[in-house]
Formats: sequence, structure tokens, C-alpha cells
Amino acid sequence: MNIFRSFTGRAYVLAAVLPLLAGLLSACDVDSADSTTAVVSDTDGTIYNFAGLYLPTGTNTEFLVYPFNRQSGVKLTWIRLLQYGNVLEAYDNAGKSWDGSISSITDGNASFNLRGQTTAGAAVEIAGALHYTNQNSTMDAAWIEPGFSGSIFAQAAVASPAINAPESKVTLNGTSTTISLDDTVKLNASGGTSYRWSVTPTTYGSLAHTGNYSTNAYTRTSGTADNSATITVTSGSESDSWDLDFN
Repeated sequence: MNIFRSFTGRAYVLAAVLPLLAGLLSACDVDSADSTTAVVSDTDGTIYNFAGLYLPTGTNTEFLVYPFNRQSGVKLTWIRLLQYGNVLEAYDNAGKSWDGSISSITDGNASFNLRGQTTAGAAVEIAGALHYTNQNSTMDAAWIEPGFSGSIFAQAAVASPAINAPESKVTLNGTSTTISLDDTVKLNASGGTSYRWSVTPTTYGSLAHTGNYSTNAYTRTSGTADNSATITVTSGSESDSWDLDFN
């Protein structure tokens, strides 16, 4: 990305993308009841947090919105972005607050929007992209207010991404959590593609089989109320267990 782009180049880009941005913004549901619990992750499970203090960069190092003299109200020099899942909040040097969201993310590049007002009371929409690289995020976005469309090109230091470890999908359930002498508890595994069974310890009973079946059964043949057994089913790298207390 060339950070020394001319205003003429930016104007052509804005003219092309503003109709698309308007459609995207009108369709974006930033008030979704589920939005605060969403996790912003890439297709490989990498979680990104774009929160930070965004300052002008490139040829413009004083004002946030370009061209400098067109924004209404107090001219912005920075905006601090806060992120909660895919929900965005922000505040700026003029004391105004902003709300918005991240709609998608691919390879560390997030599409986002913010809505707020200038100190002159003009409604503003900021829409564009956040690009993550080496603990830095670049905000490349359009500034849209009545009678004026500008651009923002700013950077912030941000946290390193984290890896969203997938939860185990294998689940093991039994017909009881207790077992008496000479009784049998039936077991059912789900969520895997193939299964391997084991029991610990092997002293007090046995499984009907240890092969690739989604159902199984454990029969207790010895032991006292001081003992117990744990049955484990494994599918690939995932596993789940079922504990049995002896009566």
C-alpha cells in the first residue's frame, strides 16, 4: 500500500466506493443482540484486536480527515478505537463518541464502520478497512458527512493476534454416573468420525469393545464403594471422558 497517495487518487477511489459503502452501511446490523459475543477471527482461527490510538500517517501527520479544511466542526487529530468482539466503540480529540462494528475479516484485513457526529452536529459515517501487520493496524477509510466526503489514513499500535483453539467436538455420555457390582452402564459417543475406547483402571471391569463404535458398555466385576472408573473415547486429537462412581 502506498501511503503517499495524492488527494486526486483518493478522490477517484472515493467516487467509486461511496455508492457501495452506502449500501453496505444500510445493510449492516450494528445493534444485533448477538454482536457483543461474537469473536473476530480469521478463517484459520486467528483472533485480531484492532483497538488502539489511531494517528494520522503518511504525508498527513496533523489532521485525521483529508482534505484538511473540509471537515465540519472541530478538526480531528486522533481517534481511539475500542473493540469488544465484533463491536466497535471510539472517541476522538473533540470529545465525540462513535459506535460501529467489524463485518468480516480475511488474512488480517477487516471491513468496519463507525457512526457518529462532528461538534457541528453533522452525522458522519466512517467506513473502510483495518489492516494488521506486525503489531500495527492501518485504518484506511472513507469519511462521509452531508456535503463532504473525505478520507482517513491512520495507524495505531495494537496487540498481537491470538489463536482461537477449537473446542473439542467429541462428547461422551452414559446412562448413569454410578454403578453397582455386576451392573452395566451403556455409553454413547458423538461428534467424531472414528472412535477408540479405553477404561482406567482396568482392574474392576471391562468395556464391551475398544474398536471403532459410537456406542459401548462398561460392566463392573469387582471393587468397592471406595473405587471408581473412568471411560475415555478418542477421535483424532479430541477426547472426552465419563466417570463412574462405585456403589
